[in-house]
Amino acid sequence: MGKNETKIIKLFPALVLLFLLLQIPCAGVQAQSRKVKQAERRYKKLEEREQRDYDKKRKETLKHRYEIQTPGVQDRMKETEKRSSRYGRNQKEPFYKDIFNCKKKKRKRR
Repeated sequence: MGKNETKIIKLFPALVLLFLLLQIPCAGVQAQSRKVKQAERRYKKLEEREQRDYDKKRKETLKHRYEIQTPGVQDRMKETEKRSSRYGRNQKEPFYKDIFNCKKKKRKRR
């Protein structure tokens, strides 16, 4: 036996021990009890239910805000919503709206 072989033989038990010690924390993390999994599922369901309730209340509030307005304001709100949704989707006005737009351009005074 050479010097290198004796060093490897002496290091082998230490390497095995180190490998086993590294495996212990990983095994503990992987195994969860059934109660923990059930609690996580219950918590997830609770969060989903709260989100649904919040969305429902939010919709009702927006509907109420719209309903209390006068018809003229409702029309303006509807038009603004259309424009904002189009802007959010990065869509331009249709080309024919520019052609048939009858507004005159104002000239600046000199």
